[in-house]
Amino acid sequence: MTSNPGTESSKRPRSRRQAIGLWLGPLVFVSMLLSPAPANMSPEAWSVAALGALMAIWWISEAIPIPATALLPIVLLPLLGVSTIAQATAPYANPLIFLFMGGFMIALAMQRWNLHKRIALTIVSWIGSSPQAIVLGFMIAAAFLSMWVSNTATALMMLPIALSVIKLAKPANADNAAQQTEVRAFGITLVLGIAYACNIGGVGTLIGTPPNALMAGYMLESHGVTIGFAQWMLVGLPLVIVGVPLTFLLLIKLLFPLRLASLPGGHDLIMQERRALGPISRQELGVAIVFTSTAALWISRPLLDTWIPGLSDAGIAMAAALALFLIPAGPRQAGGLLDWETTKQLPWGILILFGGGLSLAAAIGQTGLDESIGELVLALGGWPVIMLLTVAVALVIMLTEITSNTATAAAFLPVLGAAAIGLGQDPLLFAAAATLAASCAFMLPVATPPNAVVYSSGLLTVPMMARAGILLNLLFTVLIVVLAYTAIGWVFGG
Repeated sequence: MTSNPGTESSKRPRSRRQAIGLWLGPLVFVSMLLSPAPANMSPEAWSVAALGALMAIWWISEAIPIPATALLPIVLLPLLGVSTIAQATAPYANPLIFLFMGGFMIALAMQRWNLHKRIALTIVSWIGSSPQAIVLGFMIAAAFLSMWVSNTATALMMLPIALSVIKLAKPANADNAAQQTEVRAFGITLVLGIAYACNIGGVGTLIGTPPNALMAGYMLESHGVTIGFAQWMLVGLPLVIVGVPLTFLLLIKLLFPLRLASLPGGHDLIMQERRALGPISRQELGVAIVFTSTAALWISRPLLDTWIPGLSDAGIAMAAALALFLIPAGPRQAGGLLDWETTKQLPWGILILFGGGLSLAAAIGQTGLDESIGELVLALGGWPVIMLLTVAVALVIMLTEITSNTATAAAFLPVLGAAAIGLGQDPLLFAAAATLAASCAFMLPVATPPNAVVYSSGLLTVPMMARAGILLNLLFTVLIVVLAYTAIGWVFGG
């Protein structure tokens, strides 16, 4: 699950890219409005295209906080005569937004009582104590937690534990160059493995990372296609199950060969961390019950529709959130398992970003701009679909290296969906593939919060990350295209 976008950039002075974007966006917007609409496009559609260009430029450049850009449809769609204020704001209350809100609240409750740390340490201790097993254990734990908890919080929690393990591996004899090289490779693979597993794990569930829910909302708003929690797991989970082991093997076998034979005290350190948590508390147990019950209901909801026709993924999420407020934390604890003070940490910006992206997508469909975009790409109709899909996936992956994955998805989903229709293809094929691609940024520290977190350890250099990341970008381009042609069609009946 990804953390709030735009918060870090708002703390720094405006960069050159942001300054250029700040002025370029309005310049393009006004220029388009003053120009006549193309022959195949209505004036309203051309106005929405101008708004889309402004939002895309501001999102990609992060000229202003990303969630702030997402508020533009509320102001400009009514002023441009495209829709009423009620129509412009309706997508900000899309059910997928409440699904994500409920998921955030469950994650906050897990973090409040340290349940996420207990889960991570338990998984790591189960996998084994050899250097290779420790790297794999940390990656599996990070990937699993990132399906449910913020990937930034997961990386921040696991990095100090990983650094303690790396410290154990350092040779007593500082002059032993060969052993120092082995320990360095172990440290690099461990911290990179954590970051990459956090990124990969997010694609496993609808609440794992914002682009997933954004895509589901876009397909519902613009194409009337409902994507359930269980359906998406059938698409995203295979990528996690295949991607994490392949990434592990690439790291320890090819990129940074791991030759460290043993890690004395490694298992003891993990067990010491587990013991420090003490026995599982009443609060942890309560959150665990709510979490597992919610996950089970999300997964089994298609089977329950016959008996409970009004049940929805968003309704389940909100019921879980309410349960966390209602279940007492304990006789010596005031309030419930979740209190309102804790919910102030909710990344509200992501929820606003969802609404802005969905409002823009709804306007694109309402004005017929999607059909006009489809006509523009007819010239590509002779290209093989697999080639077009590969180009789209590679483009999204590379763009995500320098900008927010959620902003990339918000800007590209309506365009790719419209282009797919113009080419006579299922928009879900391109939308789902682009969504998966938006979470696969492995090259640069700025690409994702987990990348930045592990880079701060001082064990990595940018060229080192770029060398590993470009290979993984190529690997995941292939994996996503293959998945698009197999699982997506099978799951959604394409």
